[in-house]
Amino acid sequence: MIDLIVYVFSTALIVSFLSSLLLIKLFKSIGHVGLDVHKPCRVEVAESVGLSIMFSLIVSSILVYIYGFRVEALAFTISIILAGSIGLLDDFLVLRARYKILLGIIPSIPIIALGVYEPRPLIPLDGLARLTIVYPLLLPIVYTISTNGFNMYDTHNGVMLASALIMALAMVFAGYIQYSAGFEESINAIILGIALLGAIIGLLYFNLYPAKAFNGDVGSFTIGAAIASIAIIGRVEAIALIAGLPIALNGFLKVSTIGFVERRGFERPVYMDGWIIKPKISHRAPLSLPVLLTSRVPLSEPELVIAEIWLIWFTSILSLITLYITLARLVMI
Repeated sequence: MIDLIVYVFSTALIVSFLSSLLLIKLFKSIGHVGLDVHKPCRVEVAESVGLSIMFSLIVSSILVYIYGFRVEALAFTISIILAGSIGLLDDFLVLRARYKILLGIIPSIPIIALGVYEPRPLIPLDGLARLTIVYPLLLPIVYTISTNGFNMYDTHNGVMLASALIMALAMVFAGYIQYSAGFEESINAIILGIALLGAIIGLLYFNLYPAKAFNGDVGSFTIGAAIASIAIIGRVEAIALIAGLPIALNGFLKVSTIGFVERRGFERPVYMDGWIIKPKISHRAPLSLPVLLTSRVPLSEPELVIAEIWLIWFTSILSLITLYITLARLVMI
């Protein structure tokens, strides 16, 4: 098993890094670039380089398939391809927000159709729940929340990828803990989580401040589907839910203030004052996590990103503590 983990991680990392290099050159050459609005000067950055995440996860999933986890690898791969394709379509055609919400349901189809889920999730601080009928009905909602949630969270250099990296790490640890406790399906959280870690690290190098590459919707949708798939296939749903609370909060704030509106249709929630980010007070600008974090003390972009990452670290550690307590209760029962 150790050799599979090493092969999957190294393959995902190498493919992600090399394909990111190629995609940066390709998209710059055809003029597919975006303006980095959180800089005081005009900076253009290659868009949609998050396509490398999809490439690397597909290639590494082939190794997982060959090793014997065939149904799980197939469901994971198809879900990733569907989510990434929707994101790429939005990058080039600019889909309306309501369409992205509906299309976000699609990546759940292979997970449901191939039955790679266990309708008895761990409920934090309680135990196992039996949701035979309800569980598969909830999956489309989970996927559209996850894909669109990560999309809304990808606002500053490195923040979405770094947050996903920490969440994936938490799910890998949770997978190991649960697998050791007898949850056999949780081996998938370890293997697929390791693949996601490699894929993220390969691109994060180019996305960190100052970014040389933007993820694009293809990147955020792929990450969102990957996190959801690992959580469901590996039975670490509670870990993903608790660790992702800052991302959920950010999405809730935006939707509750402006509704389901495409980000190009509203004012940005923050503005630049030199190198400092300040919240924008306007009825056309939504509330968001960056607005809350800069409301008392304006921050530079790196400071804001670090603050958001600390929040993810806190909730990820909280998720693992919660898992430990939950498993302890199960043993006592």
